[in-house]
Amino acid sequence: MSEGSAPDDRIAELRASGEAVGRLAADPEAFRKAVDAFRAQDAEAFQAVLAQPGLLEGCRLICRWLCSKHCIFICLRLCGPPAEQSELDVEEWRRFAELTARIAGDDGLLRRLVDAVDQENVDAWRQLLDELKAEVFCHQLCHWLCLVRCRLVCELLCPPPPLITEVGFIPTSQIDSAGQAAGPSFPPGLTPPDSKPGGVGDHPYGGTTNIRGVFDIANPAQYKVEYATAPTGPWTAITTPVPDYRFNPAWLLNHNLPVFIYYTRAPASGSDWYDISAMGLAGPDYLTDWVTTAVPDGLYYLKLTVRTAALVEFASPLVAVCVDNTPPTGPLPGGKPKITIRQGDHELGCCESVSRAGGPLTITIEGEDINFSSLSVDLYGGCGASTHIFGKTYNGNTADTGAPAPGINIPWNPWAARVEPCCYVIFFRIRDRAIINNAWSGGHENENWMSITIA
Repeated sequence: MSEGSAPDDRIAELRASGEAVGRLAADPEAFRKAVDAFRAQDAEAFQAVLAQPGLLEGCRLICRWLCSKHCIFICLRLCGPPAEQSELDVEEWRRFAELTARIAGDDGLLRRLVDAVDQENVDAWRQLLDELKAEVFCHQLCHWLCLVRCRLVCELLCPPPPLITEVGFIPTSQIDSAGQAAGPSFPPGLTPPDSKPGGVGDHPYGGTTNIRGVFDIANPAQYKVEYATAPTGPWTAITTPVPDYRFNPAWLLNHNLPVFIYYTRAPASGSDWYDISAMGLAGPDYLTDWVTTAVPDGLYYLKLTVRTAALVEFASPLVAVCVDNTPPTGPLPGGKPKITIRQGDHELGCCESVSRAGGPLTITIEGEDINFSSLSVDLYGGCGASTHIFGKTYNGNTADTGAPAPGINIPWNPWAARVEPCCYVIFFRIRDRAIINNAWSGGHENENWMSITIA
């Protein structure tokens, strides 16, 4: 929280802090263990105590509360009761700033002061104050040193939660609440930057999807990645075997041996947990691969949970992921999109001929996808001829499904377009925006075609 935060924000944080420490204080034994772990700077023990009553989410609030009390105790011990000061003395404040700068410029002196505070060594502290002639600044100097120490200790005791960092090589910061991703991928190349007028962006996921993440907790031992259709679960673990490899040290002695040893890591039989110690050169962030074809299309939530050897668990924030493994569909058998051609009121049959005398044509297309990307109508045939007739993209409108019933009517005059008399095929193609197997190259596609002879 910044110093400029609104009063309501401060009230909310103070309320949350009070509730968290109150819940911890309700268990005297747990409270004592937390204080002991705090004073010993034992991250694993501190986190283990808070995990039991479900207080890990308030770790920083509890740590800062303990800090405030701890610094008051230490500074009273080192300095005694503070002298009464009826009003703020700006000049005294300025002189303390000069002393602070002087201390900061002397690394040896700074270390001796820090050690005296850390060890709560009254004699060493008073000797340093005498050297500095800084008795008047005893409490200010003590609190400055103690509060900086507290901030760093709380970073150690309360690390950031585990995070899923990438899904399908798209950073999770680029995935919206609807589970749709924006390019580019990292590393670049698999999914390009968004070009919504070109039909690229707002990507769902299909196929096998790589999941990467990080965990900064003390002494992590195992992890699992789970998915659910609701933020509250129920959760299903992803247990896909992961290909990995390690350098073979025996290769240095015998070059007939392979440089790398390849292996597969997976949760133990009957377990949902991967061992962190088994992670090799495939990357310390390579968590698992999610085979999305095993689940129905729709919105899912991913969660990474990490636990220590003492079975203390830490859960990541949720990541929304939209799954789409269904190609665009149409009204014809097998979900094929529909294309019909009329000349006037007459619907053409397959391979039927048309002439200029009958007038322009009307091409009607029908096909759609909830994650529509683009569609095109093109003419091929003759002697290597190719003519683009019509095209459309979603252009950033995620409500656009393409050419739903009753379809799109496209007026077209092949004679005005100077199409040579010959036999042709008119193709209708429709695509979605899905990143498939970690890459976007046009998504899922469906098509239909109709032959025509232009006289």
